[in-house]
Amino acid sequence: MIGKTLSTLLKNYRLRRRSKKYYAGATFTRFVACDIRREIDVVDATEVNEGYITAKSRTWNVLYSTKGIAPIPEFGEPKRIEIDRIWHWDGPAWGGQVSDDKSEKGI
Repeated sequence: MIGKTLSTLLKNYRLRRRSKKYYAGATFTRFVACDIRREIDVVDATEVNEGYITAKSRTWNVLYSTKGIAPIPEFGEPKRIEIDRIWHWDGPAWGGQVSDDKSEKGI
């Protein structure tokens, strides 16, 4: 009985935290590899309680952009993304050139 109550409290806490963190207009950025940065711009958060948001994203190699080898890409089209997979990266630890299909593959 206590375990069920505790799990319900934790679930409610996670849902409340997600709804405060992921709202329309929020922007998040994080390094997904040593030199690969991903930026997420939340467009719609109506499904946040189900674990999804609609967001635009872009992923690029920071070292390549600072040296002028590759430009910082524009945000892609908005798409439905699972919150738990936002920061997933399938590429190598040192990313190299980021292609469009590789940058969007993980999310």
